[in-house]
Amino acid sequence: MLRGIEVETDIGHVLVYGAGSQFFETFDLSDISLPYEQVFQVAWDSGGIAVGAHAGRPRIGALEHVDERDVPLTGVAVLETLNGGSNDFENARAHELAESKKIREVGGSDSHFVSTLGACMTRFNKQIKTVDELVECLRDSNSEFTPLKLEETLPGANIPDSRPTSQELVPHTSGQGELGGDELEYDRDVVGKEIFGGRLEVTQDAIAKYCEAIEETNPIFVNSEYAETGPYGGIVAPPGILQTAQVASPPDPNVKFGTTQFMAGSRQEYHLPIRPGDVLDAYVQVKEVYEKTGRSGRMVFIVRETRWANQFGENVASLQTSMVIRQIQQ
Repeated sequence: MLRGIEVETDIGHVLVYGAGSQFFETFDLSDISLPYEQVFQVAWDSGGIAVGAHAGRPRIGALEHVDERDVPLTGVAVLETLNGGSNDFENARAHELAESKKIREVGGSDSHFVSTLGACMTRFNKQIKTVDELVECLRDSNSEFTPLKLEETLPGANIPDSRPTSQELVPHTSGQGELGGDELEYDRDVVGKEIFGGRLEVTQDAIAKYCEAIEETNPIFVNSEYAETGPYGGIVAPPGILQTAQVASPPDPNVKFGTTQFMAGSRQEYHLPIRPGDVLDAYVQVKEVYEKTGRSGRMVFIVRETRWANQFGENVASLQTSMVIRQIQQ
């Protein structure tokens, strides 16, 4: 397995292989609009390689950004122009873009399901077994590699010298919509504004009852004598005790989009131990509202955050939940 990461930039998704610590120190990978020139440059400078993913896909590939914003693709040495999640028209346009910019091309299955693994791939002129070998080959201007479809790897298969052009194919997209689209409508005034959400008073009895309810047996939570010799010098509460508190919801951003929503994930950070006698105040907010476009179309995410602070004003924990809203076609 050759490991890499996929990041989101201002020209769509980018695959990064072999980048060193400098790359991860430079970028906040939760940012969905990283500056592409810097991403490609820092990946290279740190010993890796960046590749523009599914280049022909609307919104999340480089092509429309070039067409609509005249992005020069500065520093882009490799584009993925044969992608298993894109259709023939999108792949044809990606190839034409790479050809016009004299950018080298790779293929990839972009598989989200086992059944589609290997739908598209890259044939190298030598065996690649490690990420280092992959990076070396992609960085080397003299190396040879060719995007292929799975059926083109079969014995006796005919590998075409050229593929159909976009003019020969029926224009069609994978469902991502057009670059930009309608401006998302929601109440921006509520984003980032904290309000008091509730209070939790932590007692030794409450910790014991919580541990009993979830069958928690870790001695730092349930055994005072042991806990006194532990890292916190006494009993502390399991972090999950915060989930027992009744907390108010932050103001509604009133997003004008979509017909259905569901949980998209959570993120929890704990900064300090929770001790008996702590009085914890919750402060809630809508952290951000943003949109992404994936294989299933346009999606809007609402991230809500609860910040817990103790009686000394110290931040104890930060809990985030993300909801995704989608437009389901009837």
